[in-house]
Amino acid sequence: MRDWLFIVKPTDTTMDGDFSSKERVLELAEAVPRQEWWLARRRHMFPGDRIWIYFAAPVKEVAAVAEVVDKPYEVTGDAEYPWRFPAVLNVDATRALYRSPVPLSALSNQHPQGVPLARDSDLQLLLKQAKL
Repeated sequence: MRDWLFIVKPTDTTMDGDFSSKERVLELAEAVPRQEWWLARRRHMFPGDRIWIYFAAPVKEVAAVAEVVDKPYEVTGDAEYPWRFPAVLNVDATRALYRSPVPLSALSNQHPQGVPLARDSDLQLLLKQAKL
């Protein structure tokens, strides 16, 4: 199992076509936790991997977590995000992170870009804050 840092901008649309604010992602975790996530490039994700959702500017914090349920697959007709993967938001862990998010200043990767693997040095803090 690997842990990924999935970066979203709260003013961009993702998943269900709505804005990807931490409030909206918490709503999805509670109502429709299984979502199709978008990727600009293929990643070697596998079922059981976790994605830690980092909300970029202006909040700069990890405030949700999901589990990958299947490998990424390619779609046609979307040049910007040609890859998708299904993941299920962990409602309890997302609630915990919503209440007590992990700020960027607490992470060793101070300049996350794309969808990088989460650093081992950050995992203990992420797991603790998510109550996992």
